[in-house]
Amino acid sequence: MSAPHSPASGPDFEAVGRLQAELRAESPRGIVLVSAAMLEEALRELMLAHLVPNSSTSDPLFDGPMSPFGSFSAKIDAAHRLGLLSHQFCRDLHIIRRIRNEVAHEPKGFRFEEAGTSARVVALSQSHGIFARSPNWVLKNGSPSLQDQFLEAATWMLFYMAAERERIVTLQPHSLEFGYRASMDHESGLAPDGLQ
Repeated sequence: MSAPHSPASGPDFEAVGRLQAELRAESPRGIVLVSAAMLEEALRELMLAHLVPNSSTSDPLFDGPMSPFGSFSAKIDAAHRLGLLSHQFCRDLHIIRRIRNEVAHEPKGFRFEEAGTSARVVALSQSHGIFARSPNWVLKNGSPSLQDQFLEAATWMLFYMAAERERIVTLQPHSLEFGYRASMDHESGLAPDGLQ
C-alpha cells in the first residue's frame, strides 16, 4: 500500500492518468466540453471555499442570469483579482474557455488539428512548459498529440485547483462597523455589549 498523497510532494500521477483515460473515452468535442465544465466547477468550488460562507441554498454571486460570477469568464477574472490564481493560470483558463466556446458553436465534427484550436493548444503547452521541461519523457514517448497536450493542461489544472481548495483560507464575516454600536450616551461612544 502506498503512502497517502501529499499536495506538497507534487501531482498524484496515477489519479491524473485515470482522469486522462476517462476523458480519452470521449470524442474530441466531448473532451473539450467535459474538461471545460470540470474546470469551471473546480474554479467555482475554489472561490466558494475562499469567500465568506453563504447560508442560503442558492448563492447570488454564482446562481442566476444576472449573477456577477455566473460565467466562466467572470469566475476566471474574479479568481485572479481575489489572488486565488496567478495571471498565467487565468490566461490559460481563458484559452481553454475560448476553445470550449469554439467547440460549442461548431455544429460539425471537431478536431484538435483545426488551425485556431491547434494554435491555442500549442500556446497552452508552451505556457505551462511541462513537455519542454521533460525532454527525456518526450524522447521516450514521442511528441504528444494536440489532444494529449490539451488533456495534460486541463488535468493538471483541475488537480491543482482541487489541492488548492484544501489549502485555502476561508474569509470570515466582518464584525459590525462602529456605527451599529455607536451611542452618544456613553463616554466611549459605543454602547456596552448587548445594547444595540
